[in-house]
Amino acid sequence: MTQSLPTWSASTRGLAITLFALASLLVGATTATSQCYYGWGNIYVTSPSYGEVYTRNTTLPIRWYNGAATIGNYGATYKIEFSDNGGASWGLVIDNYDGYATSYDWLIPVSVNPTRDFYIRISENPGTGNGWFCAFSYAGTAGPFEVIRGCFPPAISVQPTSRTVCTGSATTFSVASDMTAGTYEWRKSGVAIVGAPSSSSYTINSVQLSSAGFYDVVLRDACNPTTATTTSGTVQLTVIETPVITLQMPASKTLCENANDTLRIRATGAGKTFQWFKNNVAIAGATDSNYVINNATSITADGSYTCVVTGTCPPPATSSPCVITVAARPRVTVEPNNLDICPGTSGSISVTANGTNLTYQWFKDGVAVPNGFNSSLPFVNYSYASNGQYYAIITSNVFNPNNCQVTAQTRSIRVSGFRAPTVTTEVSSSDACVGSSVTLLAEFQGSGLTYQWYRNNVLVPNAASNSLTISPVTVASAGDYYIRATGTCGLTATSTVAKVTVIAKPRFTSQPISQRLTVGDRLELTVAASDSRTIQWTKNDQPIAGATNPTYVIDRVTRGDAGYYNAIVRNSCGGVSSAYANVTVLDPVTPEPALELSSLSIDFGEIPVGYDKSLTLNGFIKNVGTAPLVVSGISTSPNEFTITNGPTLPLTLAPNASAGLTIKASPTAPGALNGTLTVLSNAPSNPTATVNLMASYVLRYTHSSTENFGTVFTDTSLDRCISLTNNSLISITIEQGTFTGANAGQYSVVTTLPLVIPAGQSADLCVKFTPGTTGAKNATLNLRSSTGGNSTIALSGNGEVRTGVVDAIEAGITASPNPMSDRVEVRFGKPTPAMTITVVGSTGRTVAAFTNPGVDAGGSFRWNGQDASGAQVASGSYTMIIRYGDTAVSLPISIIR
Repeated sequence: MTQSLPTWSASTRGLAITLFALASLLVGATTATSQCYYGWGNIYVTSPSYGEVYTRNTTLPIRWYNGAATIGNYGATYKIEFSDNGGASWGLVIDNYDGYATSYDWLIPVSVNPTRDFYIRISENPGTGNGWFCAFSYAGTAGPFEVIRGCFPPAISVQPTSRTVCTGSATTFSVASDMTAGTYEWRKSGVAIVGAPSSSSYTINSVQLSSAGFYDVVLRDACNPTTATTTSGTVQLTVIETPVITLQMPASKTLCENANDTLRIRATGAGKTFQWFKNNVAIAGATDSNYVINNATSITADGSYTCVVTGTCPPPATSSPCVITVAARPRVTVEPNNLDICPGTSGSISVTANGTNLTYQWFKDGVAVPNGFNSSLPFVNYSYASNGQYYAIITSNVFNPNNCQVTAQTRSIRVSGFRAPTVTTEVSSSDACVGSSVTLLAEFQGSGLTYQWYRNNVLVPNAASNSLTISPVTVASAGDYYIRATGTCGLTATSTVAKVTVIAKPRFTSQPISQRLTVGDRLELTVAASDSRTIQWTKNDQPIAGATNPTYVIDRVTRGDAGYYNAIVRNSCGGVSSAYANVTVLDPVTPEPALELSSLSIDFGEIPVGYDKSLTLNGFIKNVGTAPLVVSGISTSPNEFTITNGPTLPLTLAPNASAGLTIKASPTAPGALNGTLTVLSNAPSNPTATVNLMASYVLRYTHSSTENFGTVFTDTSLDRCISLTNNSLISITIEQGTFTGANAGQYSVVTTLPLVIPAGQSADLCVKFTPGTTGAKNATLNLRSSTGGNSTIALSGNGEVRTGVVDAIEAGITASPNPMSDRVEVRFGKPTPAMTITVVGSTGRTVAAFTNPGVDAGGSFRWNGQDASGAQVASGSYTMIIRYGDTAVSLPISIIR
C-alpha cells in the first residue's frame, strides 16, 4: 500500500517550497543532530507485550506500525533487534526488512539466554527517498517480557581444548553450556572414564604416557536425559616425557696435545636441546649431542665436561662428568744462549720451560751429556774439549696411555772457549822520512781485542790500536817496534819486531866532477849520498843501462862517450839529482872546439807572488877546445824564463874564451817552476848543452780569502781585523793595502803600514767598514809585499738603517736559557711570518745566519750555538737580529761555555 503525503505551494519571488520540505525543516531545525534529521512520528510495537512468556525454539510474533509514513514508499527498510540483558546490548533478528511490512515471526534461538528482561527493538534503515531524514519515525521497543529455556539439548558455549602435556603434570578439561541441571560423562576414545566426576571439568592429576588419547564429554539435561543430550567436540591429549640420558661419557679421558676428540651422549625426550659445560661454565655454541675438541691443549681443553639435555618438559637431564686431561708437551719459555767462556773458568748454559713433572737431558754434538739432567748444565774449569753444539730435550713425565709426544727440544747453541789472538798480518820494517809520517800496521784475529805498541821493549804511550802512526818522524823515532794484542780472558799474541829506520831525502856528500879526456883515457865518475837506496846514472839525461852503483867507469873512452853525466839518487823520501859532469873527449890528432857551461843548474830560489827575479851569469859559456867555437842558439823554456841580456848570435869564441848573459824568471802561478836553458854550438862531441832552471813562486803568508762584516748600521762603522800568518823562515813586510771595486770607498785600512811580520808569527791588519747607505757593499783589499808576495781579500758587508729595530720584549719574543751553553730556544708570543736570523758579536761580526719558517703564537725555534762551519761560537755577548717583513727585532744572547 502506498501512502502519499499532502503538499501545498506558494510563490514568493519564484520560490516554491513543498509542505513536506517545510515540515522537514521545521522538525529538523529543532530535533536534528549533525547532518541527520528525524521526522515527526514513532514506530509503535504492539507485540510482544509486557510480561508475556515465550520459550526458546518457539515462534515469537512481532507486530508494529509506523506512526509517520509507509517507509517502503521511500526505499527505506526495517531493522529488528533483540536484547536479553535489559537493553545493555542488542543482537540482530533481521536487517533490511521490507519497509511495507508491519509484522515478523521470529523463531527464538536456543542460544539466547533465558531471561525475564527480554526486549525487541524496531528501527528504520534510511532509503533513497528520505531526503534529509535519517528516519521518519523514532525507533520503537517492546518489553520487558520473559524467554524461558525449555527442554532442549544443552548448548555448549565453551568446548574442551586439545593440549600437549608433560608426564607427571596435571591437566584439566572443561566445558561450558547453558545446562543448569543434568549430568556430565567424560570419555576417552569414546569410553566412559571410570571415576570421572559428573561435572563440567575433568582433571588428570599426574599425566602419564598412557593418558594420551582423544577425549570428549556427553551433557544430558535433567529435563529429558534421553533426548536433551549434547556431546562436545573430541579433543586430543598428547603426552610427552622429560629428557633421559641413555648414553654417558667415560669418567675421564687423556688427549694428546693438538689432537682432536669428540665427547658423546645420547638421550630421549621430546624437543631435546643440548648445552655442554666445561667446569660448570656453558660452552658457547656447544649445542649438539657431540662436542668436538679441536687442537687440544692444556689451556683450552683440560677440565670437567658435562652436558645438560633440556626437553619440552622439565626437568633437564645432566650427564655424568668426564674429566679431560691433555698430555701436553713442555713449552720452552727461555731458550739457552751461546756461551763463550774463558779457559779454566766456570760457566753454565740453561733453559727455562713450562710443563708438568719435567725432566731434562742435555746433548753435546748429538750425544747425551752424562749427568746432564737439570735445566742448567754447568762447566767447571773449562777446557777446549767441551767446545761443541749443545741442546736439551725436555720431557713431561705424565700419564700417557695414548703414547703422546711429550718432549720438546731447545735450539742448538754453541759453547766455545775463547782462544788467544792470532797474528794474521805481521808488522813490516820500514824507512821513515824525517818530517813525514809512517804507519805500522798489524792484523790480528780474536775477540775483545785491545792493543799496545812497544818501541825498544818500552811501552809507547797512547798507542792502543792495531796501527801506529808516527808523525812527524824525527831521528828519535827510529827503533825496533812490535805490538801485543790482548783478547778476551787476557789471552795475548805478540807480533814480530819491525825496524823503523829514520832517513831523510838523500844529500850528496860527493858530486861527480867534469873531466876533459883524450880518446882511450879511463873515465871514472863517483857520487856519495846519505840515505841512498837506489842510484841511476844518466848521460845527456838518458838512463845508462846497468849503471846503478855509486861509481860509473868507462875503461877506454871514445869520442862518442863525451856528454853530460849525472846520478839520480832515491829513497822513500824522494830523489835528488847530482850535479852534471861535462865529459869532454878530445882527439889529439884533429883540433876541434868543445862547449862547456859554467853551471849545469840555475836556481832562482823563492820569488814572492807578484814579482820577478833576474840573475846575471858572467863567463857562463866557455870554449874548452882547441878550435874556435861557434854558438848558434840560446833559448829558454817555458815562457816564464827569458834572456834579458845576452850575446849577439852567432857568437864565436876562441879556445879558452867565454861569454855571459842575464836570465829573468817571471812565474805566473804559485808553486815550483822548472825549465831549461839550451845552448847550441858546432862542438862535434857535445854540440848541445842544457842547464836546468828552477824557481819557486811563493806567498809567504796566509789569510782568509773573504771577510764578511755582516750588517752594520749606516750611521756607524765597524773595524774587523784580518789575521796574517807568516809561514816562511824570513821576516816579511806588508808595504801597502789598497781597495778596488764598486764600494771601495766604504773600506779603509786602520793598521799603520808598513806592517812587519817576523818569521813564523802572525799579525792583524785591521779594516774599517763604513756603509753610509743601505744595501750590500762589496770591495777587494789588495795587499802588496815585496818580501811576502801580493794577495787579495774579498770584503763584503751590508748597510742597514737603525730605525725599525724593535726590542724583543716589545715583540713578545723570549730566549731560554739565557745565558746559554749548547743551545737556546727562542719562543714567540705572537704569530710571526717566515724570518731570517743573524747572530752578531760585540764587534759587529756576524757569527751565524740562518732562516726559519713562520711560527704560530707559542711557536719557537732553536739555535745550537754553532757557526756556519759547525764550530761552536765562543763565549761572550751577542745580539740576535730577527728580521721579518720590514721589522727587525734585537734579542741579546749570552754564551757561557
